[in-house]
Amino acid sequence: MLKRRNYHIGDKESCVLCTTQEEETIYHLIFNCPFSQVWWAKIGISYNSNISRIEATIRAKEVYSGRLFFEIFTITAWNIWKERNNFIFNQINPTYNAWLERSKSDLSCLRYRVSTDLSDYITSLVNNL
Repeated sequence: MLKRRNYHIGDKESCVLCTTQEEETIYHLIFNCPFSQVWWAKIGISYNSNISRIEATIRAKEVYSGRLFFEIFTITAWNIWKERNNFIFNQINPTYNAWLERSKSDLSCLRYRVSTDLSDYITSLVNNL
């Protein structure tokens, strides 16, 4: 989309989060990028990128041992996207710690929108990251 809008992103079309030189697609960036896969493992979500996105998401939810799957899934993906954008637009190198702190902050905010037992679950999750 950036190329279509004539935004100069340099000569590089490969993923900015990894060194694989693969073309940056949403699918690669969020699920297949080695940099992103570390985050999925840390959060405890297993994602099979060899099947369709919908089927992979359904299976990931079935396998996930925690609660609030879609909320945690969304926060994880959103913060991967923000790491990428920080590099593209602000020239801030993506780091695991930046993603982790941002994810912890977003998860902590989620505590205020859920019941007490789920709030306790989120607190425990954040403390264990």
